[in-house]
Amino acid sequence: MYIVPLVEKLARRRLNRLGLRSRYVHTRDARIHLYEAIDDSRAGPPIVILHGLGASATSFGRVLAGLRGSAPRLLAPDAPGHGFSQAHRRCASSDDLYTNLAEALDRELDEPAIVVGNSLGGAFAIRYAARNPERIAGLVLASPAGAPVTDAELDDLLGAFRIRDLRGANALTERLYHQPPWFRALIAPDLRRHFQQPFFQALVGALSQADTLSIDEVRSLQAPTLLLWGKSERLLPGSGLDFFREHLPAHAVIEEPEDFGHCPNLDRPRALAQRIAAFSRELQAKG
Repeated sequence: MYIVPLVEKLARRRLNRLGLRSRYVHTRDARIHLYEAIDDSRAGPPIVILHGLGASATSFGRVLAGLRGSAPRLLAPDAPGHGFSQAHRRCASSDDLYTNLAEALDRELDEPAIVVGNSLGGAFAIRYAARNPERIAGLVLASPAGAPVTDAELDDLLGAFRIRDLRGANALTERLYHQPPWFRALIAPDLRRHFQQPFFQALVGALSQADTLSIDEVRSLQAPTLLLWGKSERLLPGSGLDFFREHLPAHAVIEEPEDFGHCPNLDRPRALAQRIAAFSRELQAKG
């Protein structure tokens, strides 16, 4: 029996009951599932959440629940081939994922939004903001990927996702959390099965130095930017934080929470939601 798919389906039902409806949009290479909540009584910019490699919008379920009432609109898409989204045969690289997500956001956003991105979703958020500054009210980046790395660092990072056995699945879990969850042994078989799918094997195999962000992309960011890089970050190399610290514009704020790991949406969802909501309030106060 596979636990994670069942948990995701149950979580989607709960989010739907909370007012986060599920719907689909069709892009060039994918049928993209997204969560959306609308509250016309609220002021401020919409909030968009982009998840990381192998994750899903549902993994931000508790963050989305915590953000209800903090924005007039919440939007959280599943990347092609992730969560409840479907990828067509041509969609098999990081650039393909970005292109289709960008197409979906271009269609959905009719005003500047706060874009929140974690891991690969953080790299996508930066790239989208650099190319579409008029669509961005602010950026919240939680352990964003995309910084240039050495070949050895890249091999280590991609190796974490080339899961061949339960030991590898448990090792990845320990690198994602501030404190590895008690149930990691229960989900290890699902994690191994998940990343052994041909789609993810091809996706991880296609990732290379060519997918990293350029200095110009990072320096060009115009919108208010908050970067969260937890003290318990164990997946991305520390050189990534050094890169962003050196090249983000002067207006960017960098915080290093003590209890954040690579995926604070998993082990500190309330704290992450509160920080995003506070960031939104700060933007509104500045006008």
